[in-house]
Amino acid sequence: MNNRLLTKNYTVDAGNGAKQGKDPADAATYLSDESRLQGRAEKIFFPQSEGDLVAILQAAKTEGKTITVSGGRTGITGGAVPDGGWLISAEKMNLSLGLRYDPERDVFFLRCQPGITLETLNKMIARKDFLTTSDWTMKDKSSFDLFMKSGEWRFAPDPTEGSATIGGMIACNASGARTFHYGATRNHVSALRLVLADGSVLDIKRGESFAGASGTCANGAFQLILPDGSKREGKIPDYQMPAVKNAAGYFAKPGMDLLDLFVGSEGTLGIITEAELMLVRPPEQILGVIGFFGSEDNALNFVRAARGEKANEDLPPLGKKPLAIEYFDYRALNLLREQKIKLGPSAEIPALPETAHTAVYLELPTTETDMEKDAENLLALLEASGSSADTAWTAISPEETERLKKFRHALPEAINQRIGERAAASPGLTKLGTDFAVPDKFLEEMFRLYRLTLDGTNLEYVIFGHIGNNHVHVNILPKNMEEYKRGKEIYLQLAQIIVKWGGTVSGEHGIGKLKRTFLALMFGAAGVEEMRRVKHVFDPEGRINPGNMFELKG
Repeated sequence: MNNRLLTKNYTVDAGNGAKQGKDPADAATYLSDESRLQGRAEKIFFPQSEGDLVAILQAAKTEGKTITVSGGRTGITGGAVPDGGWLISAEKMNLSLGLRYDPERDVFFLRCQPGITLETLNKMIARKDFLTTSDWTMKDKSSFDLFMKSGEWRFAPDPTEGSATIGGMIACNASGARTFHYGATRNHVSALRLVLADGSVLDIKRGESFAGASGTCANGAFQLILPDGSKREGKIPDYQMPAVKNAAGYFAKPGMDLLDLFVGSEGTLGIITEAELMLVRPPEQILGVIGFFGSEDNALNFVRAARGEKANEDLPPLGKKPLAIEYFDYRALNLLREQKIKLGPSAEIPALPETAHTAVYLELPTTETDMEKDAENLLALLEASGSSADTAWTAISPEETERLKKFRHALPEAINQRIGERAAASPGLTKLGTDFAVPDKFLEEMFRLYRLTLDGTNLEYVIFGHIGNNHVHVNILPKNMEEYKRGKEIYLQLAQIIVKWGGTVSGEHGIGKLKRTFLALMFGAAGVEEMRRVKHVFDPEGRINPGNMFELKG
């Protein structure tokens, strides 16, 4: 078993202009992200190549500066917000670099820089126009010729924010609604090229390097071999990973592919310069539906049946695994009703059925041949679950599916607007959003916990999100700072119970700088210390993204 990671030197021109950073006063927008946490930095850099990045890191090492990496700044945990030192924005490292075709698997792999946005990537793949193919190698161009004749492809991960960058998505193991079907970003990364804190470069490909599992390698052991031949010994943490969708802490399993250590590490081990992404063939057709239910229990029965779990033998199976299953509770629907009235004729929110208490949004992969049969099965399941085919909203074309997605996205927009209005009177006020996910057996108990905990508090809240993965968000909408403080206390109480159930404190948003308390709650002081030891192997001085996930000193 190969448990070694081999780094190499990257020679750069010492006079490289990329080392000249901008005064942060001229680029204040880079000092914050969607968390609204405000940071500070001495300089901000905009490298365009790996050589630029290496030069910046070597200069930072010489001057003893810490480095924070910024992508699309769509995160909500403060991971891209600097607390002093230098800030590196990856936005100009935004090129496609090549295509690889694997004939045995009949799959294409796209190489790109980390600053390319998800929206741009999706457009390039859909249009089969990568802009920079003239600079590709002959082998890449040969794969591109095959790609042009091969039908449709896509990059499967689908976080809500199209402005998220590929580097940021990998750093946080981003997911989205279709994670239920495709899994999170980790499943779709086949290789990474990273620059470590000392400026050395690490290439790692899936299937080549593994943490020790048995035999001559102690459990979880690995080696980092530096350009001068010196070695650093490391060990994957011993903690038990939750058996749920998870974006909290370093991925850790004996015998694991070491590539997975870097995905979800929140930029604490190295800075990505290239990523190779696996593409997938999209479904021929997508059948979308929003079903409305008169009770939460009926909606949860429908979810169980749609996932293939027969909570009720009378519920007919769908026969196919959905792409996405999303949830809206009665408070969320009421907020949308209020938002529609508030916006008046300009509102894109359609009128909700008067009897709708709860809603579930589902996408089903299908074909033109199977569409009618699959639609009948889906509507039959709605009827059997206490819903009505007559009130359901359906979509069979991309345009109709997009309208259903807009409805789904209208809720967080309404939440943000309401909180923004309240923050004008109470500066510093923000929403409080949970990111918990639980094992399948706790689905109904999770909802009972949320209702029993919150219904007697007089706090405004809504529940919505990725119920296919038992990962719904409780958004508490405080009216003032006193309610905000009470909401934070409740958040911590809920987290303690979720962890006891074997769940996670972060299903998709990561830990960043704002949720370090929750990471310690989940893995304990010993688990966090194991993460520090892993970071020390790759970044002994703690200079890259300090403060993300954990403090450098316990």
